[in-house]
Amino acid sequence: MRPVMAHPPSSLSHGSPRLAMGRSPGTGPLIAYVHGLGCSGNQDWPPVARSAALQGRASLWVDLLGFGRSERPADFSYDLSEQAELLAALLGSEPGPLVLVGHSMGGTLAVLLAECLLRDGYPLHALVLAEPNLRPEDATGSARAAATPVEVFLRDWDEWIRQASSEGYRESLRQADPLAFHRSAVSLVHHGANMLARFVALPLERKGYILGARSDADTHETARRVAASGIPVATVKDSGHGFSEDDPEGLARAILQLSS
Repeated sequence: MRPVMAHPPSSLSHGSPRLAMGRSPGTGPLIAYVHGLGCSGNQDWPPVARSAALQGRASLWVDLLGFGRSERPADFSYDLSEQAELLAALLGSEPGPLVLVGHSMGGTLAVLLAECLLRDGYPLHALVLAEPNLRPEDATGSARAAATPVEVFLRDWDEWIRQASSEGYRESLRQADPLAFHRSAVSLVHHGANMLARFVALPLERKGYILGARSDADTHETARRVAASGIPVATVKDSGHGFSEDDPEGLARAILQLSS
């Protein structure tokens, strides 16, 4: 099969504001990817969608408001529940069924989004989360940002970028709006504290959790609790938390395994 090629990012608007998105053509249930805090869908997800494991699968990714190439309205709350409603309006116009894949904050957001789509009767094929915030212990950088007064965080934004864990993440942070980041971090700490039970309760036949083998002990404990609930866990052995940088092919294989 020939490699999957992504269309250039486009801007789609459901009213206002606009979201930048990209696609890979293909067949099967559409895979919709949701990125993490400070990340960009148009940066993170194309290497995964183009992988050998997912070659020929239809894919869609979005830059959340405030991040990447999407708009960054100062009057938007950036609460994950509002982001979920916005994405539900966007994805609700896509022909189903749908596979939702969320990484980090995007995984927590994907649980809220799945609740919205199921509420609206939209057919979900699977929900796959890569190290989302499901317990208070999962909040690391987001907890530090949320605990920082917003005026201090905005003043020190350049230093926050310089201290990022990798050059790829620094690149995506340079595209992000610092106010959107801070408000999103506050929301993530709030919603993520009690998300495990909501993930478990979702009435879906196919749910899965992806763990990076090199991630910290608290994340491994979250994965253990997810597995104890009966939800399958797949481990990407050559990755830490930054799956799309560390091992996009391994992440793609895990997505395929958990969504099939």
